[in-house]
Amino acid sequence: MGKRIFSVVLTSLMAMVLFVPHTHAASVSGDEVIQLAKEHLGTPYQWSGETTAGFDCSGFTYYIMDKVGVDLSRGSYDQYKQGTYISKSNLQKGDLVFFSGTYKQGISHVGFYIGDGNMISATKSRGIAIDPVFSGYWGDKYTGAKRFLANNFFSDVYSEYWAYDEIKQLHNEGIINGYSDGSFGPTDQVSRAQVAKMVGKSLNLNPSSSAQFKDVSSSHWAYGYVNAAVNAGLITGYEDGTFKPDEAISRSEIAAIINRAFEFSNKNSSYRFKDMKSSHWAYDHVYALASNSITSGYNDNTFRPNEEATRAEFSAFLYRALN
Repeated sequence: MGKRIFSVVLTSLMAMVLFVPHTHAASVSGDEVIQLAKEHLGTPYQWSGETTAGFDCSGFTYYIMDKVGVDLSRGSYDQYKQGTYISKSNLQKGDLVFFSGTYKQGISHVGFYIGDGNMISATKSRGIAIDPVFSGYWGDKYTGAKRFLANNFFSDVYSEYWAYDEIKQLHNEGIINGYSDGSFGPTDQVSRAQVAKMVGKSLNLNPSSSAQFKDVSSSHWAYGYVNAAVNAGLITGYEDGTFKPDEAISRSEIAAIINRAFEFSNKNSSYRFKDMKSSHWAYDHVYALASNSITSGYNDNTFRPNEEATRAEFSAFLYRALN
């Protein structure tokens, strides 16, 4: 099941990468872009306008992005074909949000996301104004978002960090999230519930309301994803009927979940971790991942199966499995 779903997802992602026009990413922050945009609050609407005398929606985004060095197309439809796709759950200040079916079918409006579910855009009735993105007039017209700002990323994951590419791609695809303060916490331990949700999202599993564990109540933030992961055969609980969702997960447990999800074959890898005996419950899972270059262990030829995994380590495992 996992491979079939993955092949569809990968094909779609490859098409997006191959056919989306290149756009220079600005090094300014989202806050800087929003500050520039807010300077024009109240400026009147003008069809085809792209100056301070008056803007239409794409003229406004074109004007502001030009100020920060982004080579943006002029129309909203063409702007939507540029940038990096961003899921609704990972919107950050300065991302462009797009809407369809306003005065015509297809993409017909664009604005800047400013945080807290709001955007600033050029409206016909009020000129440059602030509106909610997901409710009111715009709510059912929301189509998607694109990112153009290089600095719109986690504050504690820099481009030189060993798992930067892995974390960035999973973040852009809406599979992983950070904390409310803008950080990711790459060295923090990753919990069993977090892994269940992230693997479930990467496989497009629908959250389930069928309760599986006595310690994962319907009010738990990962309730639906934990249930879905059980139904898909990806995770199991403990003999006492618990899952312990908020406990840290070990490297061997992650290996088992990822291998069940993507069904890797063991190619008799040349890797022979000195701390992985054939009697270990996760032996086959670990070597399946090693055979497929998902993991290479540590420099001392160990895998450390019982060591608690970090958020960065899990991101690397999942990224490699998806790619």
